[in-house]
Amino acid sequence: MNGNKFFPVDAKDIQKFEWGEVLWLHEPSRVDTQRLSTGLVRIFPKARHQRHFHFGEEQILYVLKGRGIQLVNGEKKEIYEGMVLHCPPYSEHEVINTENIDLTFLIVYTPAQFAEIEQNVSIVNKANIVDNVDIAILEEIQNEISNLLKLSIVILDEKRRPITEATNLNSFCRLCSGGGSCREEIHTALSSPLKRMHKVYICNHNLISFSVPILTSGEIVGYVKCGYILIKKPENIEEKIRSISMQHNLNYDELLEAYNKLPLVPKSRLYALGESLTIVAKYIAGIVINSRIEKELSEKNNQILEKTQEKLYLENALNEANIKLLKSQVVSNLNTINYNENIASRTGIKLDYPLNIEIELESSVKSLNKKRSNDIISRIVSDYQQKNIPINQAKNIFDEMFTVICRTLHKETGDLDILSRMRKKCKMKIYDASDYSELLKNLLDFIGEMIDVIREILLQGKTGLVERVNSYIKDNYFEDLTLQSIADVFYISPNYLSSIFNEKNKISLSDYINEIRIEKAKEYLTKSNMKISMIGRKVGYNNLSYFSHIFKKFTGFTPKEYRVKNKEGRQKL
Repeated sequence: MNGNKFFPVDAKDIQKFEWGEVLWLHEPSRVDTQRLSTGLVRIFPKARHQRHFHFGEEQILYVLKGRGIQLVNGEKKEIYEGMVLHCPPYSEHEVINTENIDLTFLIVYTPAQFAEIEQNVSIVNKANIVDNVDIAILEEIQNEISNLLKLSIVILDEKRRPITEATNLNSFCRLCSGGGSCREEIHTALSSPLKRMHKVYICNHNLISFSVPILTSGEIVGYVKCGYILIKKPENIEEKIRSISMQHNLNYDELLEAYNKLPLVPKSRLYALGESLTIVAKYIAGIVINSRIEKELSEKNNQILEKTQEKLYLENALNEANIKLLKSQVVSNLNTINYNENIASRTGIKLDYPLNIEIELESSVKSLNKKRSNDIISRIVSDYQQKNIPINQAKNIFDEMFTVICRTLHKETGDLDILSRMRKKCKMKIYDASDYSELLKNLLDFIGEMIDVIREILLQGKTGLVERVNSYIKDNYFEDLTLQSIADVFYISPNYLSSIFNEKNKISLSDYINEIRIEKAKEYLTKSNMKISMIGRKVGYNNLSYFSHIFKKFTGFTPKEYRVKNKEGRQKL
């Protein structure tokens, strides 16, 4: 600073760069009432202020001393003392000092006015991002803003857990996060001028990140977080990095090189960055609200349809009640070989036997999945009712189907007495039903009782309980499986299940579930073009970051790396 009349010797608020220095004369203490940041910039002789990006701030520069070259979005212009320059928002800027003396500017920054992040739209239920917005949409928004700002972006849920995978993360942060040396805390000095909801964080390596909440009806449903940039390099950074490399077994030269490549930017640019993130947060909040409103409208439409359908069901039930005596006479002939043909000839409806439904139901009963069994039965009963299939024709179909399902009971238990008893009970429940509503109730009661019988046999040790658990996991890997939920299915304690599972399989229950899921994920990655986030959800992981973490743990690759590697391998073949 000596010999430069514009920079006082005792100046304190100075940012130092390799290319020069910035002396801040004024910064806003509150961005809602104060907008301008003012400073002096000097670029050292023959130095270059490398190309940098102005997030959202508009900048006026007045050349106090020296000559050089300025480039704005690639447009080149010679600059000299007394010249006034302008840099628009979201532009690329570069300045080169062509002389052997300092090139000095007076600069004025003004970020765009901070948008309000509060949303006044009222929604009936508390919204959240994951349930209301497809992660693929969030990823597209994130990629666009990340490419625009040329910084890392990640979207978090209301508990600050990652929803998306961070984009454009610099190599230093990747090394630090892998080594476990990174810690963050709120940077109070930089946070205070910003609005209450905006947070600026600083890590133990002086990197700055910035988060803005996503608000709907005053509730925080997530955050947009951006980083990581430097506004000041510590003087002893080499010693710190050497300590980090030794403590976490990281390569010192690689770590230092990555740190030196980090962007060093003026503080005032944070205000413009905050405005950019606020716009993104408002946009995402709007998507959440619109999605929720559409869902509620859809639910109301469904309620109207259901009421209409209930009215039709009631009319149908009354008609059936009027001919109940006639139907009771027909029941005795249900098992005759020509029954289906006679019904078809009278009604004009040809009903094919649903073999695929039978196979699906048999599989769900074997895996003791009562919920899925109920869904299958409810679906086919509803289908027959909506198609106005005569109930006696439907009963004949269900009689045949449940005969096959009862044989499953015999396969599992080997007990003919149980098979005979359950078969008689099944026929009684089917043919005693007077309408579709009663038929559905009887079928659900029977299938639940059958699953309970199989489960009881398993607990008596007549067949392999652990093998059944394994089968259940393979059939339901995409569900939210936990030790407790699986123990509940088999009516045993979680501790007992964990003990016998580990003893038999020589692997923990959670690792077994993850192995099944990862194997299925590998199939999707290699045989489809499905988005990675969608694959994660299909195999049971709603959190993309956690899916990537588990996938890498079991395969040594991230899902993206595995897909690329596999494609390369197929191309060589």
